[in-house]
Amino acid sequence: MFSNKFMPCIASLLLWIQLFFGVAKAELEIDGTAWILMDAQTSSVVLAHNENQPLPPASITKLMTNYVLFARLKSGDLSMGDEVLISETAWKAEGSRMFAEVGSRLPLGELLRSSIVQSGNDAAIALAEFTAGSEAAFAGLMNQAAVELGLKESYFANSSGLPADDHLMSALDIAKLSKAIIDEFPEFYTWYAEKEHTHDDIRQFNRNKLLWTDSSVDGLKTGYTEAAGYCLVGSAKRKDQRWIAVVMGSKSEAQRSKDVMSLLNYGFNNFEAFNAVSKEAELTSIDVYGGIEDSLSLEVLSAGSVLIKRGDGDKVDTELVHAPYVQAPIKEGQVLGSLQIKLQGEVLDELPLVAVQGVGKGSWWKVFTDSIKLRIREMLAE
Repeated sequence: MFSNKFMPCIASLLLWIQLFFGVAKAELEIDGTAWILMDAQTSSVVLAHNENQPLPPASITKLMTNYVLFARLKSGDLSMGDEVLISETAWKAEGSRMFAEVGSRLPLGELLRSSIVQSGNDAAIALAEFTAGSEAAFAGLMNQAAVELGLKESYFANSSGLPADDHLMSALDIAKLSKAIIDEFPEFYTWYAEKEHTHDDIRQFNRNKLLWTDSSVDGLKTGYTEAAGYCLVGSAKRKDQRWIAVVMGSKSEAQRSKDVMSLLNYGFNNFEAFNAVSKEAELTSIDVYGGIEDSLSLEVLSAGSVLIKRGDGDKVDTELVHAPYVQAPIKEGQVLGSLQIKLQGEVLDELPLVAVQGVGKGSWWKVFTDSIKLRIREMLAE
């Protein structure tokens, strides 16, 4: 038999064998009504179950409340120092609270931070009333934002996530919303990693226990109601890679944390984002007939990044697809083809190829002589 000193090495070897042959995926058992694992860079979904099913999101709702407020802060419509009245409705809110006194006025930034760290329902309601006049009107802003973000299975009746008819989100929508917050509001996203917040000497801790168990986890939000069960959306970044995992309808706090961490680790262990082409790289040139220039350069306007299994980078290649020539005039930025990113012949992504510069129409003589050249070229190609 093997001695005890070799057992850790043997266990590590067995784990890597499982990952290589895909056994790890089969053994990844998630206890939840719905769940999803998304790569934050490419938006690729690698694991999912009932990800499009609308379900009660509980306090994960506050991500949309936050999103609406972040947008207005960024635009200048609101400021962190705005004084927000704590109404009796907000003060009477059930569930998690920051315990703000009725009739008091608090800085908007204080309430916003509470809604994130403490999951204060009183804070979320007060912010909604201040921003839109009523919580119902604010819910309209939330639903408008959902449409703009392409969240197809989300409908909001309030800003807190307290139980309400038809107040629903899907796991996929939660992942999309989380990515939007991370991408659009990095200056506010850091708040989701804060472990505690104190108001009026009442110290409360972030309910996302993963913030204490894994240093790469920096967000986002928990939720619980009897109807929703235990919900959690977590995100982690290691080196240049970020994953987002959502679990809805779990049986306990411990289970939701365990499952989200399992999903995040599965993403980091098995996949990588591969940069096939850099942003605004000049990729090729193309002949121009009848223009003041005889050629123009083509480029892509965004980086070509695809999600692949770890170690498959040498199997990725690119193919330029475009006509052999164009005729002037050509506008700057005009789409003239595509760049296909392939893995062993399968197209993973396709980026538009655009003209780097415009090419105006040449003189009548240039157009005439180029038409002859073009006719000869076409005849030789037949």
